[in-house]
Amino acid sequence: MEQLLTLVWMVLQTLPLFLVHPLFWLVVLLVFFQYRRVIEIEKQLFGTAKNNIWEQTALSMLTGLGGGLFASILLLLFGLSLDRIAISWLWPIALLLLMIHPRLLCFSYAGGIIGLLSLIMRLAAPYFPQLETSFLKGLLDISLPGLLFLIAVLHLTEALLIFFSGHWGNSPIFIKTPQGEVVAGFSLQRFWPLPIMGLVAIIVPEASEMLQGSVPMPEWWPLFQSTLEPGSAEKLLYLMFPVVAGLGYGDLAVSSKPRDKCLYTARNLAIYSIILLMLSLLSEFYPLFVLPGVLFAPLAHEYVVYLGNKGELSSKPYYSFPDQGVRVLDVFPGTPADKAGLKSNDLILRVQGAHIDSAAGFWTLLREYFIYFHSLYLEVLRDERILILTLPKQSLLRFRQEVFGLILVPEPYSKKYVEMKKSLFPQILKRLFKGLRKP
Repeated sequence: MEQLLTLVWMVLQTLPLFLVHPLFWLVVLLVFFQYRRVIEIEKQLFGTAKNNIWEQTALSMLTGLGGGLFASILLLLFGLSLDRIAISWLWPIALLLLMIHPRLLCFSYAGGIIGLLSLIMRLAAPYFPQLETSFLKGLLDISLPGLLFLIAVLHLTEALLIFFSGHWGNSPIFIKTPQGEVVAGFSLQRFWPLPIMGLVAIIVPEASEMLQGSVPMPEWWPLFQSTLEPGSAEKLLYLMFPVVAGLGYGDLAVSSKPRDKCLYTARNLAIYSIILLMLSLLSEFYPLFVLPGVLFAPLAHEYVVYLGNKGELSSKPYYSFPDQGVRVLDVFPGTPADKAGLKSNDLILRVQGAHIDSAAGFWTLLREYFIYFHSLYLEVLRDERILILTLPKQSLLRFRQEVFGLILVPEPYSKKYVEMKKSLFPQILKRLFKGLRKP
């Protein structure tokens, strides 16, 4: 317990150093641009943005610091040396995948690619000795168990972040189902810069002053042994080293509420992470588990994504189009609709006593009535109770639909919606199987 508290204190002392780390601010910049893309979609759909790009970026930085502390403690406790897991390869491949699709900014995919390349090169090395001296030599020296462990820790951290903050900053969205109907839901897009304190192994003389300030660790530590072999009168020393990672979460909540969807995804991702963590530990002592671990990392992650999307566009929408009145999908904070007390999933039945039969009729009544009345009364059905909400006239001055801050569930055949890109892996596998079937 004393060692754990010491490690926590050491990490807390060093985390502020990331404020001057160039790579940390590069990841923050990537996060900023991802939120800008989300906000541009909001403007295109609704004429105004629900979320503030600076607020979203700041929240991601704060929660990312908490996630970095959690990941750092796990990496330090298990004694994973970062110099064995090809950090210099992970980031370039992850950025290349980002250019293909934002959802692919994930170390499970980049790590899976690196792991497969490393295994292929190890098989080819006896036949191609020149690989030992090429720039690809780094792939031969990778500790694949350590790489798998890093991926597991990052995704366990992501599960924790999704659990606490995945539903923050959700965006209302209209999507066209495979059946051709337009349904309403929420786009969940979160990105986190993750400052991590890892370990780097070095060999120092036994008389080195660096050993005097070291923290004594238990006999079993580290679980992931270094490949460095100290000689006589030498000792192996582990130094803390700053590393920056980036985590991204993209999901849809159509048949469920955003918070419920995040809890479901966080649970599945945590299960995935724990299984991968076990595979990484097994592969450290039993090399037979390396290949299953390398394949499990990207494929099982894709299956977690598949489970998250399964049924979202084919099940009954949570925010269904009503038989009468209009249903509220979302209310933008600080707007007249918010000040009136309207909430998501409210069913607005009447405006000033007049029945509503469509979204167009609702907006027409608001435009007409605010000229003649000092305030408007909305009859709202919420949780099987009828409420009367008052909308002061001053909130309707210079009335414009986009500044009213109310997003209604669209009609099934609305022309306003976004196209969703299909997952890449199933498409690639489908084409591959088609090609194999050809004579």
